[in-house]
Amino acid sequence: MSVQKNHDGDTYPEIAADGLPVTALPQEFYTSEKWFARDIERVFSRRWIFVCHVSELAKPGDYTTMELGTNSIIVTRGKDGGIHSFHNVCRHRGTKLCAPGKGKANVFVCPFHGWSYGTDGSLRAAPFMPDIDKQAYGAKLVWNEVWNGLVFINLQEEQPKPVAAYLRDADLSGHRLENTKVIAAKDYPTKANWKINGETYQECYHCAVVHGKSLGKIIAPATTHDAYDNVGVESGDDKEFMIFSGNLLNGQFLPGVKTETMDGQYVCKKLLGDDPNGQPAKLLSWFPNFSVGAWPDFSVLIDWIPVSAQETLFRTRWLVRADAVEGVDYEIDKVMELADLANIEDKKIVELQQQGVNSPAYQPGPYHQPMEVDSRKFIANYLAMVQEKRAWSC
Repeated sequence: MSVQKNHDGDTYPEIAADGLPVTALPQEFYTSEKWFARDIERVFSRRWIFVCHVSELAKPGDYTTMELGTNSIIVTRGKDGGIHSFHNVCRHRGTKLCAPGKGKANVFVCPFHGWSYGTDGSLRAAPFMPDIDKQAYGAKLVWNEVWNGLVFINLQEEQPKPVAAYLRDADLSGHRLENTKVIAAKDYPTKANWKINGETYQECYHCAVVHGKSLGKIIAPATTHDAYDNVGVESGDDKEFMIFSGNLLNGQFLPGVKTETMDGQYVCKKLLGDDPNGQPAKLLSWFPNFSVGAWPDFSVLIDWIPVSAQETLFRTRWLVRADAVEGVDYEIDKVMELADLANIEDKKIVELQQQGVNSPAYQPGPYHQPMEVDSRKFIANYLAMVQEKRAWSC
């Protein structure tokens, strides 16, 4: 396979006549801290990034943090009831205001000199500095939006295009995800680059081999790619990878399968949305790191957060209707069972891939066409972003 180089000497995959890469990426893209830093700057700092579901920020003062490279962002429910997000950095000497994680706070107090900030990021007090301009020294704000009950942030300085504008062709409104609650959340630390996690998530070429005890029981690997439509912009400054299936019965689910569970049957008595017959099973995957599976009876939110060049935090949340009662309408173990097993299987295989990619013998082979077509699109979108000259500064 031939490769291509840019003016800086970086090597890229050969591009086929359809505009998509023939192979996966060269080794350094998956192994080097140089490319990890570039990915944070050129990709994650310029995209909408999923944080959590609104039910996880239910009351004023509830907060969570998002860690992206050297960025730490506080996302909180303010006293005004709104969602606010700002950098986890004191405006005095730069100290972190709080440790990474979740919690509840009426005010964020810098542990160094006691500067304090409200849940909206505004400077409340600076001890022994009565004349300080509080308007000028509030925490640096970060763009955020809520779409169908899902909270996103964007680190761009200029105001980005709204989430809803990007996701206009991915209709999940019937599932009423804003009226659901998170019943379980689990993180899967993987010793693999985030792009390896992302590429693997997009294709089902591996499903029969890797997921024979889980997904392989309810889906058809050879036709899964047929279930998804391209719904992202394919040209111009907004070019992006986004695939969406409005009904997984059309190519992915085997006959008789209703939802994504071990036997394909409902595990929650209260179905999502208002239709007593249930909504179609839908799935959205959006570059660089987010997916939502909206099944008739529950929903699964998945994202993968880069930690280092060879570490990724693969996160999963399970949601049911807000009025569903545990032990009456659902059992948590049954809701979690399939996705949890599939995630464990994927964790094992992506770590094995990373180990092989680290070898001097690694040379990327050809993608399967068409079963890995969405992985090809995913990497094509990635290459478009990291090769943009206007994004280069690291």
